[in-house]
Amino acid sequence: MYKLILVDDEEIVRRGLRYFLDWESLGFQIVADFEDGKEAIEYLKTHEVDIVLTDIRMAEINGIQLAKHIYENYPQIRVIIISGYKDFEYAQQAIAYNVENYLLKPTKYDVITDVFQSLKLKLDQQKIASIQQQQQSVRFDELLPLLKEQFYTDLVMGALRNKNELHKRIQLLSLSLDPAHCPCALIDLELCEPEKLTIKPDKLTYSLKSIFLAENVNFLYKAVFNEYQGMKLLAFPNHPVSLEELRQQLNTELNEIISRIRSNFDIEIRSHVTAVFQNLVELAQFSVPLKLVYEETRGKDRLEPSEYENLLGKYKLFMAHITDGQIENTMSLLDRFMDEFRNLPISFVHRLIMDLFAMVFRYYADRGQVGKIPHETAHNYHAVIEINDLDEIRRWAKQFINDLMVLNLNTKESNATLIVEAAQKYILQNFHRDLSLEEVANHVFLNHIYFSRIFKQAVGINYIDYLTQLRIQKAIELLESRQYKIHEITEKVGYLNSKYFARLFKQTTGVSPKDYIRQQSLRSEGAANENKP
Repeated sequence: MYKLILVDDEEIVRRGLRYFLDWESLGFQIVADFEDGKEAIEYLKTHEVDIVLTDIRMAEINGIQLAKHIYENYPQIRVIIISGYKDFEYAQQAIAYNVENYLLKPTKYDVITDVFQSLKLKLDQQKIASIQQQQQSVRFDELLPLLKEQFYTDLVMGALRNKNELHKRIQLLSLSLDPAHCPCALIDLELCEPEKLTIKPDKLTYSLKSIFLAENVNFLYKAVFNEYQGMKLLAFPNHPVSLEELRQQLNTELNEIISRIRSNFDIEIRSHVTAVFQNLVELAQFSVPLKLVYEETRGKDRLEPSEYENLLGKYKLFMAHITDGQIENTMSLLDRFMDEFRNLPISFVHRLIMDLFAMVFRYYADRGQVGKIPHETAHNYHAVIEINDLDEIRRWAKQFINDLMVLNLNTKESNATLIVEAAQKYILQNFHRDLSLEEVANHVFLNHIYFSRIFKQAVGINYIDYLTQLRIQKAIELLESRQYKIHEITEKVGYLNSKYFARLFKQTTGVSPKDYIRQQSLRSEGAANENKP
C-alpha cells in the first residue's frame, strides 16, 4: 500500500475524497488529512508519505507553496493538485514543481480512478527499478575485490593501453590512482626448484600473496599471478621518491621480505625488478620482446618453456575479454602480442598468430557459433601466412578479430552461462581430487581471475564455497548409503584430513558426520516402529 494524505480547507471535501474511491483496491491508504498546507508540512517531518493530494486555495500555506516545499525537501513524494480554479498560471507553477497531475473540480469518478491507477503502475515500476538497482549495487560490492584484482592483471598484461579505458576503469572501481602521476615497479618472483616443494606451487603463490600484501612499510604491493614462474607484483611507493630511489628501496625491502620467508618457511624465492615506471600509462604500454633459443635435440629454434607458459596466460586473458565482449581491451592485448613478437622471425610470428586464431575458433565452436560465421571469414585466417610485414599482420589480425567479435550473436551473459556450465560439469567429474580454481579455469581456457568473477556472478557464490557445498552434499549421500566409514568418505569427496572434513561438515550442516549418522539411525528406527502392527 502506498501512503496518501489529503489537504483541503473544506472538511466536506476531505470527507468526500476519503470515501469517494475504494482506495485500498487501488493500492493506496489514506493515513491523514489536513485543512492547511502548514499542518501537512509538519506531518511530513515525522511520517513517511508517498502521495499528497492537495487543493490550491488554503489560508496559511496554499497547495502551490506546499508543492514547492515537497519538491525542495521530499522529491520522492508525488503531488497531485485538485482545484476548482481554471487558472493557467497555477498549472504552470505546478509543472515547475514537478506536480504529478492537475485535476479540476468537480472531478469525475473515472478520471480520478485513471489518474491513481496510472500513478500506482508508475510507483510499482519505480520500486522494482530501485530494488534491481540495490541488488546490482550489492552484487557489485561483492565482486569489487575480484574486479580490482582483474584491473591490475589487465594493467600488467597490456589490456588497458587505451588511456580513456584506463581512466574509466579507475573511476569505476574508485581507486585512488592518478594514471599520469603514479610511479610504480613491476616485479617477478620466481620459485627456486619448485619440484622440491611439498606444497603445490599454485597454493604457495596464494600464501606469498598474503605475505606481500601485509608487508607495506615503504610500498603497497598488488599481486598478479603467473602460472609458471610463481607470481608478478606491482609495487607502489607510499611516499614521494625518484625512480632511482624507488628501485634501490624496493630491492632492499624485497631482500628483507624474502629473507624472512626463507628463514620461516624454508622456501627459496628469487626476485627481479623488471622495470620501474613514472606512471600507469607507461606501465600499460610496457612490453618485453620474446626471444627464441636453439634446441639442439630438435635442431630448431623455440620459445623457452617459461615464455610459452606466459604467452598462454595472456592468450587466456585474451579469451576472457572476447567472452566479455570487450573489443577495446581485446585489441589492446593483440597490440601487446605484436609488440612482443617484433624480434621474432616472421615464420614464427605466423605460427603464434595461427595458434591464437585456433583458440578463438575453438571458443566459437564450443558455443555453437562457427556455423553462424560466413564461410569466407571462417577459413580466411590462413591468409595470414601470406603476409610478411609485421605491421600489416597487426592490422590484418585486428580487423579479423574485430569482425569475429561483431559477428558473435551470443550475449555476454549467454557466453558466461556456457562457460560456467562447462566448468560445473568438470567440477562434478573431478570434485574428489585436489581441484584448484586455476585447474578449472584452465579447462575452460580462461584467465583464472576472470573465471572467478564470471563464476561468482553466475552462481552467486565463489568457487571454493561452491566446491565445498558440492562435496558436503556428496558426503551426505555417501553417509546415508551406510556403505563407507567416515575416513573413506573423506577421501571420496576430495579431502585428505578427516578432522578438517568433519569441521567443514559441521559448519555446513550444523552437526558432525558422526551425529548425522546417529540421527539417520534414530529416524530409521522411528519409522520402523511406526510401521509395526
